[in-house]
Amino acid sequence: MILNSLLIFFSLAVTVIIMVMDDWRWTIFGLSMCYLIGFILIVQIWPLPLAAVKLISGLMGVILISTGKINFPEQPEEKRSLSFIIFLILVLSISWIVVSATTQKLNEWLPIAYTNLFIGLVILFAGILKFSLGRKVFDVMIGLLVFLSGFDIIYSSLEGSALVTGIYGLIVLSIGILGSYLESNPIREEQE
Repeated sequence: MILNSLLIFFSLAVTVIIMVMDDWRWTIFGLSMCYLIGFILIVQIWPLPLAAVKLISGLMGVILISTGKINFPEQPEEKRSLSFIIFLILVLSISWIVVSATTQKLNEWLPIAYTNLFIGLVILFAGILKFSLGRKVFDVMIGLLVFLSGFDIIYSSLEGSALVTGIYGLIVLSIGILGSYLESNPIREEQE
């Protein structure tokens, strides 16, 4: 019970880190924590080797995206305004309220642990918000990986398939490779 409450609290804190922080290192840290929270939830249901595959493939995707940011010289980024940060926190809070209000009803349809469903939906909605509000390739790729992490927590609680785990790992690594490539080779607009 205490572990579940702590995981719910950490998932809410991680989504704030992912959405609000300007520095890409904090965003990468938040994504890594999503995979760690997912691993802790999934290892309670699945055997350790299958749950470890999800954790390792997720962390490999994080490393791939990080290499694109590390190898590319940092450019001064524009700081987010305070009003935009408040907007992000409000939108995130509304998504938490929606998840809190609907999780009990969804739990009747999806026969999984309440904690897994709640945390999966919180992370899934944070991913949707991240890639829909992101203006940069990095934000969109992080949003996709966060979305997949949340979806994986829900799906892994329903189905325990080694084949789906392998395909999930392949998808995460593909997004990591694509994100690293696009981040290290930015598209330059032709000047007329």
